[in-house]
Amino acid sequence: MAAVPDNLAGLSRIMAGLSGAGLAVYPLMVAAVFLFPGSPTDWMMFQDHLGPMLNSAVPLSFRLAALGCALPQLALGMWALWMLNRIFRRYAAGDVFSVETLRYLNHIAVALFAQVIVSFAAQAPITYLLTFPLGQGHRSISLSIGSDDIYSLFVAGVILVIARVMAVARRMADENESFV
Repeated sequence: MAAVPDNLAGLSRIMAGLSGAGLAVYPLMVAAVFLFPGSPTDWMMFQDHLGPMLNSAVPLSFRLAALGCALPQLALGMWALWMLNRIFRRYAAGDVFSVETLRYLNHIAVALFAQVIVSFAAQAPITYLLTFPLGQGHRSISLSIGSDDIYSLFVAGVILVIARVMAVARRMADENESFV
C-alpha cells in the first residue's frame, strides 16, 4: 500500500465515519417513517414516493407489513453504506487501487442500481397495504419513478465507470512495473 496524501487520508476517515453513522441512522429513519408517520420532523422526506398514503390513520399492522416490503431496498442501501465505509477505510490506509477496493466500488454501483429497481417494484405492495384499510373503491396500487431515482441510476453508472477506469489504471501500472 502506498502512502496517500494527508488530505485524502483525512477526508477518507471523515467519510468512513459518516458512512458508519449512516449504517446506524438509516434503518432507524426508515423504521420511524412507518412507525411514526407525520411526525413534526417530517419523516416523509425518506419515503417521498408514498406521499399522503403513509399516515397515522393507517393501522400499525398495515404499516408494519408495508415496512416489511421496504426491507429489501433498505438492505441494499445498508450494503452500499457498508461498502462505502470499507472503501473509505481502505483509502485512509493507503489502499486505493487493490482488487478488493475496486470490488467494493463495483458493489456500491450494483447496490445503487438494484436499490432503485427493488424500490420501484416494492411500491405496488406498499401502496396497496397502506390504502387497504380505506376499503373497497379507495384502495390503490401505484408505481412511480422520480428524479431522485434517475439521479441514483446516474450516480451508480458513474461509480461503475470510475471503478472500470481504476481497474484499467491498475492493470497498466502492473504492466509498467513488470517491465522494470
